[in-house]
Amino acid sequence: MKKLILASVISSSLLFAASNPSHEYGYEVTGYAAGILSDSSNKLKDDNYLNGGLSIAKNLDNMIIDQVELGFLRSQSVEYKSGSNTNMNTLFLNAIKKYGITDRLGAYALAGLGNQDVSQEVGENEDSIFFNWGLGLRYDIPYYGMAVKGDVRHLHAFENGRNDIMYTLGLAMPLGKKYSEPIVAKVPVIEEEPKPIEVIKEADDDNDGVVNSKDLCPDTLPGVEVNENGCELDDDKDGVVNRLDQCPNTSPGVKVNEVGCVATVNLKINFDYNSADVKSVYNNQITKFSEILKEDENLSATIEAHTDSKGSEKYNEILSLRRANSIVKELIKTGIEPSRLTAVGYGETRPIATNDTTDGRAQNRRVTGLINQ
Repeated sequence: MKKLILASVISSSLLFAASNPSHEYGYEVTGYAAGILSDSSNKLKDDNYLNGGLSIAKNLDNMIIDQVELGFLRSQSVEYKSGSNTNMNTLFLNAIKKYGITDRLGAYALAGLGNQDVSQEVGENEDSIFFNWGLGLRYDIPYYGMAVKGDVRHLHAFENGRNDIMYTLGLAMPLGKKYSEPIVAKVPVIEEEPKPIEVIKEADDDNDGVVNSKDLCPDTLPGVEVNENGCELDDDKDGVVNRLDQCPNTSPGVKVNEVGCVATVNLKINFDYNSADVKSVYNNQITKFSEILKEDENLSATIEAHTDSKGSEKYNEILSLRRANSIVKELIKTGIEPSRLTAVGYGETRPIATNDTTDGRAQNRRVTGLINQ
């Protein structure tokens, strides 16, 4: 019967978890196999005995802790030295904090309170509330939102001061997929038929859609797009209007020429997956870029680095900044002052190729240099 229930839980989790990582779910159910290395004062025949159980954890967003876990473990017929035996039921409530190591491997710390119920008390082996804390590792299985995890915990009983060590191995399965789009109830709106209002139109001499009394640019050329003040748009706010801007996505604060562009150099430096190390084969590109800066000491440069979409968005942002800083360090070695160099990491937000292929992802792991005039 127990095997049938466990198989049903796993099948249900696979049905709802396919192709989604574990953090996209509201809850996590874990089946545990555990061992307890007990304090020698409790008169058990074998101080190291087995447990089995189940826990359910609530995933939390924007909190100091990442999960709140409620769990239950049971030891069946644990034998005393006297020949009698007992059952032990353990209930615990823990707070869990996760720490990412790689895209799938992570560490976690836990702490909380629990209660151990002993069906037949002998000596120090008795009912007690306990405090427990521990450290563990987890590996997220690709595509299914499941994880294999294991930890070691210290249990300290308040009733008798007993200290036990618990070691666990579990399979975590997600439940309750999160949905980012809010559900909004649609309420029918009954509109009354408006009464006609006589409108007196103000003059608009340059025919840009903004009346003269509000038009700060009264001589706009015919047909150009304007803002609410009647002036031509400058979306990237570089001082060059869209109509003349040949580089409409200039980075904020960068000086531009009359057509809204700065000198942009594709350093053609690519990185290995999950690496920020600069290969020696790119020394020539770095030297050429350095020579441009040395020609005019008034020039500065912004080094922009990027990643592919593998891994979390936050991790990729950090990785791209590491890559940009790696190039800055190489330029400093060529004699460029650090004050003339700025490193920016855009992570996975500005791909130039598809992230669905190996070649496309390699192109996205790149570095670009901007000459600031």
